[in-house]
Amino acid sequence: MAGGWAFLLLLAIGAYFADRLPVGERSPTGEARGAAIASDGDSLRIDGTRVRIEGIDAPELGQTCKRDDAPWDCGREARDRLKALVTAGDVRCRFHGRDKYGRELGVCDAASRDVGREMVLSGYAVSYGRYEAEEARAEKEKRGLWAGEFVTPQEWRRTNGHPVEEPHLIDGWLAAIRGWLLERLTALVSGIADA
Repeated sequence: MAGGWAFLLLLAIGAYFADRLPVGERSPTGEARGAAIASDGDSLRIDGTRVRIEGIDAPELGQTCKRDDAPWDCGREARDRLKALVTAGDVRCRFHGRDKYGRELGVCDAASRDVGREMVLSGYAVSYGRYEAEEARAEKEKRGLWAGEFVTPQEWRRTNGHPVEEPHLIDGWLAAIRGWLLERLTALVSGIADA
C-alpha cells in the first residue's frame, strides 16, 4: 500500500512539472506567407486562405463589452487590433490542421512578432489553449478587455445562438506525457479505492 502512495506522489509531482513546461508547436501541415487581411479578432485571410489563429479567442464582431459602465464595440476593436498587427509587415502562418469550419489553424507571425501572443498580451483576445501567461499579464495590467467587463467570446457565442468552438489544444509529446500520467493516476486511484 505504501508503494502505491509513493507512486501516486511521484506521478503528481511529474504532472505538476510537466504542466509547467512550455507548450510545444505541432509539426506544420502547411504554410502561407504574404499580405493578410483581418476578418475579425482571431481570424484572417492570407494568400486566399482562411486562417483561424491557433490558441486565442477574440470577441465576435457585434459583441459588445463594458468599459467605464458604458458599452463599447470590443469585437470591432479586436479586429482593428489584429488589422494593425498584420499590416505591420509580411505575415507568415504555419498551419496545424483545420477547425470544424474548414479554416486552417495556424500560428502566425507579422514583422517577427507572434500575432496570437500579441493579441492576448494586448488584452483583445483571451487564451484558448495557448498564451496563459500573456493572459494573466494582460488581466493584471487591465489591458483591452480586462479594463472593463466582458463575457468570454465562447460564452457569448453560446448565449447568442452561435456554434460552440472548442479550445485549440496543442498535442504532441507534452500532451502524450500528460495523458499517460493521467491514465496511470486514474488506474492507481481506482486500485487503491478497490483495495
